[in-house]
Amino acid sequence: MIRFAFLMLTLALSAWLVFSMPAGAEELDATAAAENGLTLKENVTVSDDVVRLGDLFEQPISLGDSPVAQAPLPGQTIVLDNRFLRSLIRAYSLDWAPASKYQRVLVARAAQKIDPEQVMSQVKDALRDTLGTDKEVAIAFDVGDINLVLPTSVEPTLAVQDVRFDPNSQRFAVQLVVPASGPALINRTVAGSVHETVQLPVLARSVAPGEVIQLPDLDWMAVRIDRIAANAVTDPKQLVGMTARRPLRSGQMLRMSDVAMAPSIHRGSMITLMVQTENMTLTAQGRALEDAAIGQPIRVVNTMSNKTLTGVVKDATTVVIPIAGAIALN
Repeated sequence: MIRFAFLMLTLALSAWLVFSMPAGAEELDATAAAENGLTLKENVTVSDDVVRLGDLFEQPISLGDSPVAQAPLPGQTIVLDNRFLRSLIRAYSLDWAPASKYQRVLVARAAQKIDPEQVMSQVKDALRDTLGTDKEVAIAFDVGDINLVLPTSVEPTLAVQDVRFDPNSQRFAVQLVVPASGPALINRTVAGSVHETVQLPVLARSVAPGEVIQLPDLDWMAVRIDRIAANAVTDPKQLVGMTARRPLRSGQMLRMSDVAMAPSIHRGSMITLMVQTENMTLTAQGRALEDAAIGQPIRVVNTMSNKTLTGVVKDATTVVIPIAGAIALN
């Protein structure tokens, strides 16, 4: 009977303590622990391959060098959740408590990258050595990843090894080894296709039909040899002073059929009509009925006889009429 009375008294006292505690006291105790003890970091960046206890708190801590988790891969992030943090409290008797059940730490791994452009350049050099050529080549990767992400503790150097090339399929495979010397952290096979290229003149800006192309309008573009059209423009001299036959985009491969000579004579211009033989030269005044460049045929009208003739443009003011049309000059 005495034991039962004592048990009831204990339960009543416990209930009184619970219900008399101010609302939010549990959260206040956790906050006080954070203020008076350790302060947890919200975001952490590590450079090692492990996360250490001291990485997680603002203040120096006993046993701070102790590894507590595997670090993420370079350039990646992991989350240390509330359950993990509470396990650290128990394991290391920390003077800290989570402010809420949602508190966590984001841990990122510091990283450095080798520029993909550098990777492409070194692979091109290795392929040129294998092909025995100094010509430019275009490569396209379709096997493997050339994005090389490294820890900050590794020297960011690259070696291209074990170069293999099949001339029938124009395909290659190489080994990317990082760092270039010493124990390899990355040893990756990449593969793709390779083709020789040549530089072709292209437009640096869009050109409208009839617009005259000048030297400053031109740029250069590397084009695979197997993709060059039979009538492709290969020399800037084939473009300068020419006019566009149709709208032309910047950077597109140009064909001779895309351009025409700029007209020396324009429709409606007053010109000199000329017939030449070994013994004489006849001239008359005429008017151009269409645009034409030097060396091109043009229709004109004799302004005296009002007869229509066809001749060839000699220069910006003269059209040569064939002997057969000489009678029409009168």
